[in-house]
Amino acid sequence: MPTPSRILVPLDLMEGSRNIVDYAIQLARPFNASIEVMHAWEPPQYVAPDLLVAAPGWNPQSLEKTALDAARKELETLIGSFKGPVPITHRLEVGEPAGAILRVAELGGFELIVMGTHGRRGLPRLLLGSVAQKVITRAKCPVLTLHVTEEK
Repeated sequence: MPTPSRILVPLDLMEGSRNIVDYAIQLARPFNASIEVMHAWEPPQYVAPDLLVAAPGWNPQSLEKTALDAARKELETLIGSFKGPVPITHRLEVGEPAGAILRVAELGGFELIVMGTHGRRGLPRLLLGSVAQKVITRAKCPVLTLHVTEEK
């Protein structure tokens, strides 16, 4: 199995995202691998993504644009906090997260995916699904999952 030269790090931008990127950097360093951090925004199924969002003093803009702008700022802040020899880029995708991750991994020629899992069980997992499990079962490259615990 070849050593990874490109590592994809999908994030949900929730708690633990920084730890996942930090872990990926530690993996990438000995291989001189590059890292691409991605976030997939899934439009809510009960409203249209072009729904206008407005508040007093704001220019109305679509829900999709508002969500993507917020995610872009979070990604840039997160990535900007890492300095060092590992090249890190970022991207945003729109769509169902597992499908977007798999598409980006395959089209981008990534050799490894490093992602978090919340470890939900029972009804929460049934209702929310498991992005990590979908990626693990369908990815054409190795997938390393890191358990992300939520602070109480």
